[in-house]
Amino acid sequence: MAIVMLTAVTRVERKAATSFVFDTVNRLGGWIDDVHMYSNLMNTIRMTLPAGAFGTLVNALEEGGISVGPPEGLGDVSDPAIERMATLQLTFIHDEPDLKREVPSVPG
Repeated sequence: MAIVMLTAVTRVERKAATSFVFDTVNRLGGWIDDVHMYSNLMNTIRMTLPAGAFGTLVNALEEGGISVGPPEGLGDVSDPAIERMATLQLTFIHDEPDLKREVPSVPG
């Protein structure tokens, strides 16, 4: 079974948008498997969600200020309760400089 791929953009503050996605996925009976944060430019969120919940997820994110493209790879949902893995690539639109993090030196 293919992984469902979602892409989204938002002007909502990064931490608030990420928390909103997490809460929405949990509310819809899914869970977050993994998150990769790329500075303050983008997050890639890997999740598992019932197949029938993707339409509701997209609508909820849109209402929360996150513009989502149509899901790719969802295909025919003959059993809406079946769990599907998905990724959400969430890009943040802002005027902030790149997020710089101090990396501690490792004793050699």
